[in-house]
Amino acid sequence: MFERSNSVANITFYMDGEIDSEALAASALPLMLHEFPVFTEFSTIDPGVSAAAMTAIENNDMIIQFKRMTEGKDELMIDFTEKPKAELTDVEKEKVERRRVQNRLAARRFREKEKSLETKLQKKTQKLESDNTSLRTQIRELKRERDILQRQLQGHLYVCSTINDPYMQLSFPS
Repeated sequence: MFERSNSVANITFYMDGEIDSEALAASALPLMLHEFPVFTEFSTIDPGVSAAAMTAIENNDMIIQFKRMTEGKDELMIDFTEKPKAELTDVEKEKVERRRVQNRLAARRFREKEKSLETKLQKKTQKLESDNTSLRTQIRELKRERDILQRQLQGHLYVCSTINDPYMQLSFPS
């Protein structure tokens, strides 16, 4: 299905399309994937596996594994076991426990402080809202009183129409 030689100028791939080996040899690009044969047909392998393999090769994944397999070497087996943790001494255990207790206390103090601040802000908000409500009520009462006094004054001026003194004429704000 493919033919490969060690010399760059003689690399030949037999696929659906043909690669110009002279142009490949003349290019200054390093031969990364060009060193590997490109399979277009995996007749004995499950189609899903072959599609995954082609995708991995095209995306430059698993290049080392593929190269090892083409050279006839075994697949790399990587062991991801964790190192066993060293046993702590008594002094280190006490230090860790002290740190945990200190951290718990600090966290508790922080939560209490946050709760206290939240309560304080809620009380302040309620007081300001209450003050705002009472001030709005006071404004309404004062406007009503002003309107009453304006009507009384208008009535009085109507009754006392004989007064034509310019100093006695008043203007009222709205």
